[in-house]
Amino acid sequence: MTATNRFQESRDRGLAYLLEQQGPRGEFPANAPEVADYYKPLTAFQVCGRNDAAHRLCRWIRKYGFSAEGDFGPRSPSAGADSYAYAYFNSWLVLGAHRLGQFDLSFKGMEFILSFYDSESGGFYSSQGERGGDTEQDLMVVSMCGLAALQTGHLDVAQNAGGWLRSLLEAQPDFPNRLYTVYSQTDGLQTTPPPGEELRYLVIGDATEDQAFFNPGIAAAFLTRLFQVTAEEPWLETAKEYMRFAENASDFLFRLVRAGKVGWAAALLYTATGETKYRDIAVRIGDNLIDLQSPSGWWSGVGSTTPSHDSTAERVIWMDEISQAV
Repeated sequence: MTATNRFQESRDRGLAYLLEQQGPRGEFPANAPEVADYYKPLTAFQVCGRNDAAHRLCRWIRKYGFSAEGDFGPRSPSAGADSYAYAYFNSWLVLGAHRLGQFDLSFKGMEFILSFYDSESGGFYSSQGERGGDTEQDLMVVSMCGLAALQTGHLDVAQNAGGWLRSLLEAQPDFPNRLYTVYSQTDGLQTTPPPGEELRYLVIGDATEDQAFFNPGIAAAFLTRLFQVTAEEPWLETAKEYMRFAENASDFLFRLVRAGKVGWAAALLYTATGETKYRDIAVRIGDNLIDLQSPSGWWSGVGSTTPSHDSTAERVIWMDEISQAV
């Protein structure tokens, strides 16, 4: 089986699992719909050509899960959608709705995301309500919000988010061995993670335990998209630099389900540059993700053996991205 075929087959098995979870009115999942479960399936349905399922989900969101301010819901505190990644969840939905031409959801949703924007740093706040100098801003959140800004036509905001990522990289004290991922205007780069929260603040390249390995991937993917829009080489060079962290990372990190965003970024960089090392990374991660997929089509999260709607939908999308590139 060719690389493209095996990644598409894996993608389609994941899609079949997701379709089984959707309710008759389009709600996702059928038993208890909420943002933490439905924010990625919208795009997963679309990339697999199931616009019928995606549009039904949009109709449900419009009727039951969308506020006059452009926020999405409902949100269960235990599911994490109201955490520091609040705007990250919304950005996925804006991107998915915009790809489908559901512009009432995407443009109004982007207005809400812009309420998180810090015009001084170029980043996005990682808090729903705090907007102070000591309010933290995360690489993951800034990158995803930057993608949403780019797709909805806010090029100036997207470029400022790219500048934030460049500044974060320049401030790293031990790159590419370590990648610190949180910043605030008052304290700058956060190099002393609070006890017990190291996973959010730091990625260690030679680690043999769980790390947020998606961070260099999402940064490089956003920056590559920014290059595709602007044709400005510095964005591509910064994307390559973030990927340098991944290139030097341990085999353990490549085998994590969290490596999916690195595979996505590698696929985009291969498309943009033609450099075979990026194709090799994308294929390597794609094959590792196939090994982690259950016979029933779903993926679990890190450290779990049970189905995850979030993990499955995201892996479906990355399988599609990798298959397109390779």
